[in-house]
Amino acid sequence: MSEGTKIYVGADVSKDELVIAHPSAGQWVKSKVANTLLDIEAWVKGLGNEDKHFILEATGSYSHRLVHVLGRLGHKFSVVNPGQSRAMAQVLAKTNKNDEQDAHTLSLLGSSLKLRPHKMPDETQKKRTEAFSALTSLQKQEKQLLNQLHAFEYRVEPSAVATKALNNVLESVQQAIAELEKELAPRVNEEKERHLVQLIRSIKGVGEKTANTLVALFGDLSIFSSAKAFVKFLGLSPSEYSSGSSVRGKRTITKRGNSKIRTLLFNCARSAMQHNALCKELYQRLIKNGKNGKVALTAVMHKIARLIFGVVHSDTPFDPKFAQKKQKVVN
Repeated sequence: MSEGTKIYVGADVSKDELVIAHPSAGQWVKSKVANTLLDIEAWVKGLGNEDKHFILEATGSYSHRLVHVLGRLGHKFSVVNPGQSRAMAQVLAKTNKNDEQDAHTLSLLGSSLKLRPHKMPDETQKKRTEAFSALTSLQKQEKQLLNQLHAFEYRVEPSAVATKALNNVLESVQQAIAELEKELAPRVNEEKERHLVQLIRSIKGVGEKTANTLVALFGDLSIFSSAKAFVKFLGLSPSEYSSGSSVRGKRTITKRGNSKIRTLLFNCARSAMQHNALCKELYQRLIKNGKNGKVALTAVMHKIARLIFGVVHSDTPFDPKFAQKKQKVVN
């Protein structure tokens, strides 16, 4: 079926229901479906044999059931950033915002842009993604417990029962964190994943935890079309707000994507500033040109992300001599 006859189905997902909108025979069809596996599957199967492409926003766990059904039934679908649908609504000059309007906007977004179909992770990657989500939550809890215990140290005769309770919970949380970190690491028989980890670790400054996390979440990075797309997904691409000569907003990074991954890359950048000649040269050059330390460090994070994509995409370990030679040619 040609691209012109494809039906783009917009689905606005909430905790209890899906609000659907898509064109049919010159009119808009709008409906609601309960957010349960059985109801979603019955609705999808009842849509007919037309070539369909489903568009939904990234809404965390609420959209997992819809994604699961669409993936299992082999339908094409794209998961878009909420910022994209908001921008589309502004382009359409919409004055109302409700679930039906959001579903309508998502359908039009799909028909207007060439959205990349979502690639379903395999079962192992799915479990590791869930492990990473749990790990991130527990690490926040660990920090809170450590802060509470630190505050207790300054109390006069603090409650022994309360202190013991906090220490017991902290010990349990730290044990769970260690188990989840092991879950992210490739198994002995997972040769491809272990190879990818070694490629990423060939970049000086990038440690085992960061490499394991990136491989667990993104595999061979084939879901990204370019290094630019990878950096943009991580929220490390620059954002500019300016117009003419009167509007000069501050240039920053977008900070989209997972903040935990940026934290890992931040730690990598701090290490790379000392041990990676390419990153060290970049940092010192930016400082010399008047950039502050935060801006220079962010540039190093951006560089490391591109290097990671490069070694994985080329299936070649990082070669500092080649990278430095290429840098001289560019300059």
